[in-house]
Amino acid sequence: MSQLYYKKADSSTYRDRIPLRIVRAESELSALERAYLGAVEKGDYASVKQALEEAEIYFRININCVDPLGRTALLIAIENENLEIIELLLSFNVHVGDALLHAIRKEVVGAVELLLNHKKPRGEKQVPSALLDKQFSDFTPDITPIILAAQTNNYEIIKLLLQRGVSIPQPHAIRCNCMECVSSSDVDVLRHSRSRLNIYKALASPSLIALSSEDPFLTAFQLSWELKELSTVENEFKSEYEELSRTCKQFAKDLLDQTRSSRELEVILNYRDNINPLLDENINELARLKLAIKYSQKEFVAQPNCQQLLASRWYDEFPGWRRRHWAVKLITCIFIGLMFPLLSIFYLIAPKSRYGLFIRKPFIKFICHTASYLTFLFLLFLASQHLQSDDRLEHRQGPSPTIVEWIILPWVLGFLWAEIKQMWDSGFEDYIDDWWNLMDFIMNSLYLATISLKIVAYIKYGAKCQLRDTWETWHPTLVAEALFSIANIFSSLRLISLFTANSHLGPLQISLGRMLLDILKFLFIYCLVLLAFANGLNQLYFYYETNNGTCKGIRCNQQNNAFSTLFETLQSLFWSIFGLINLYVTNVEPDHTFTEFVGSTMFGTYNIISLVVLLNMLIAMMNNSYQHIADHADIEWKFARTKLWMSYFEEGGTLPSPFNLIPSPKSVYYLIGWIKTHLFRRPSTNRLETFETLGRRAAGNVKLSHEYQEVLKNLMKRYVAAMIRDAKTEQGLTEENFKELKQDISSFRFEVLGMMKGKPGLAGNIASTTLAYPGNPFKYSPKFPIDESQQKQDIFDMFTATTNTTNTTLQPAKITRSACFNSQTSGSVILSTAGQTQNEAATEDSNTGSLHKRKKLPSLKCDEICSLPEEEMLGTDEETQGKHQTEDIIVDVSQTDEKEFKDIKPSCKELDKDGPT
Repeated sequence: MSQLYYKKADSSTYRDRIPLRIVRAESELSALERAYLGAVEKGDYASVKQALEEAEIYFRININCVDPLGRTALLIAIENENLEIIELLLSFNVHVGDALLHAIRKEVVGAVELLLNHKKPRGEKQVPSALLDKQFSDFTPDITPIILAAQTNNYEIIKLLLQRGVSIPQPHAIRCNCMECVSSSDVDVLRHSRSRLNIYKALASPSLIALSSEDPFLTAFQLSWELKELSTVENEFKSEYEELSRTCKQFAKDLLDQTRSSRELEVILNYRDNINPLLDENINELARLKLAIKYSQKEFVAQPNCQQLLASRWYDEFPGWRRRHWAVKLITCIFIGLMFPLLSIFYLIAPKSRYGLFIRKPFIKFICHTASYLTFLFLLFLASQHLQSDDRLEHRQGPSPTIVEWIILPWVLGFLWAEIKQMWDSGFEDYIDDWWNLMDFIMNSLYLATISLKIVAYIKYGAKCQLRDTWETWHPTLVAEALFSIANIFSSLRLISLFTANSHLGPLQISLGRMLLDILKFLFIYCLVLLAFANGLNQLYFYYETNNGTCKGIRCNQQNNAFSTLFETLQSLFWSIFGLINLYVTNVEPDHTFTEFVGSTMFGTYNIISLVVLLNMLIAMMNNSYQHIADHADIEWKFARTKLWMSYFEEGGTLPSPFNLIPSPKSVYYLIGWIKTHLFRRPSTNRLETFETLGRRAAGNVKLSHEYQEVLKNLMKRYVAAMIRDAKTEQGLTEENFKELKQDISSFRFEVLGMMKGKPGLAGNIASTTLAYPGNPFKYSPKFPIDESQQKQDIFDMFTATTNTTNTTLQPAKITRSACFNSQTSGSVILSTAGQTQNEAATEDSNTGSLHKRKKLPSLKCDEICSLPEEEMLGTDEETQGKHQTEDIIVDVSQTDEKEFKDIKPSCKELDKDGPT
């Protein structure tokens, strides 16, 4: 098989060897280019500068050469975070390419700033086009600097880019059929999907939202909802979109964590973004919290600060309610519940009175509505007990309603009116989003159908009596009784919704709702299996139907003809799950053993699939749902409780059933005003609002908007500070830190070598060239013939001047360092300590620099550049080597990979004043 992929080598000695070769060879680097890239890697500034300068003259190396990893010198400097070398390379106009993207990915803020300022036109704020070169790039064309910076979530880099006016493409809707989307999908559907994903990764960046959004909360809500919708449409990237949606939700929650007072919290939760400054009044209605519930922001709603504010409003009339004993709470709730008829009457008569306002409190309203519903359930229980003593009423085909049924009727009409008002106020879409509303709709529909059928039966049959056994199957009274019994079940189960208010029963109620979804999924697969086996068994036993006896089917003692029809077969297979079917139902009267064997095998296979496989799968799904709720019990319960509380915070719906059917004076007043406005409207009598009212309203809305922006500004400052602080805490010590430390040590090594005897220009070039290009010095440097004695004399004069300058500025409080390189020790740097101030040190550096400009060493031969021996630097006369000694430190930096330093006993000596002649 290997011969299919590799060319056979004729010179191969062994037949079981696979010849290997490089099939995609790349051009090799020259020795000078490798040395040049090595100097950049090590941080040797002087060698890199010398190489760049000589490359401009002799063109022996390509300053844009690429190493085997595909990195140019600029990319290597960016990876090592060496800003000095990056600035040096940019000054020599090296090819930038996608260096900006690499700097953003490595999160090197200094390098990003240098690249953004590189070749920037004067007064230009945009990113230079030279930095957006996509040819041979490691990034896809849709990755722009701002998109990559947002994906890394680096606040400083994003801020730098936003200050230059960058922009992000607006992603189209997933079902968009515009020409651009259609053509992009036709050309490359994968690239189109990945491009959309990259844009959303950038838009979901918390730092980008914090910097660029005027309303970060609204942006996070809408973006998380949109990403959740995308996850259901694009299943290929479902996990990525769901993770981005969770990021947006967590950002909104973390931003709300930064609130420090109730005033800030109220400003955030009460703000409305679509308010009209002149026409709308911004009332205290928790608009932002309602929006969070609409977009299913569970983390935001369950945030402790938000829950604290809601709890204070819920228990408005009962300060310290949570600290009371449970018995006191129970007695208080029972007393208020028993008083709900009186409180409702007080509200109808005087809505603004003390007791009228008392029932409008959310907690009191909840107790009154609960007490009213419990009364309704008690009446349903009485209606099901048949307390009548007249047996003739049981056989009456059109019975009149009983007293209890007449009492139940106002409650049913009150529930129906409450649902109509709720649908009108919230809208149809919001109404059907709540499953409890759907349950209420079914319950009310069943009660209305029951009432209608009873009216039909009363009109059609009246008081006519007939034995119930002789009634037809679809008799209106029988159907009404069946529907009424189903409605009673729904009414009793509706009480489960009130469990949400309790911390112990609430999570169980939420788990039950999730399990119902699992049951629906299970039933879809189970019905398919049930129909498949029912069809097969009915086809097999269709010809063996018996007519013995009047009873047929599984309800008979013999359970004969269990598979004779499709309907009977479906019933038989369903009840077999509960063990209510005997095995002899597969027998037939004729001696057809093979048919019985096939039927028994099919029946057994069905039981294995339904009981062993499907039923256990349902149990596992329900267990998974319960575990999910248990893991997030606090968030799920608080979110569900908030939805319950918010329904009682709304204006209107104060009175429970059946008192909500009675028109209150306030309702009559509103109705008269509406009729006068819409039916008897006259243009000349229209009362217009004064400019003073409009101005006051507009000023109030503008003030609230300004206050909201001020609160957002403070929250963003705290959030950014916390984000940076947490990032530093979580980062810890990583491998990158060790690499940076190694690079710093290497750069420090060459800096010290470049500071030899205070002459960074000369000695640094000499020493660093030798280290950066070991055994391979630049052969094309100019040569200056001069005798060796003159060379030593010039070096000695330079060193003597430097030493004298140092000795004249001695101060005991400060320490400076002078370095000399010993070629015999191959990498030891001797740092001699001498006291001087910082200003004097700067003076010394300037003096030595000017001295270096005046003194030249024409005798140096670049063919044989090497480190100056200590004997040449300091002389060999013994008399000049013992007069002045100072405390020195010898640091070995030749083995920087081992990260070890040795403190060696002071041993360096200074020269005599006279010096060698």
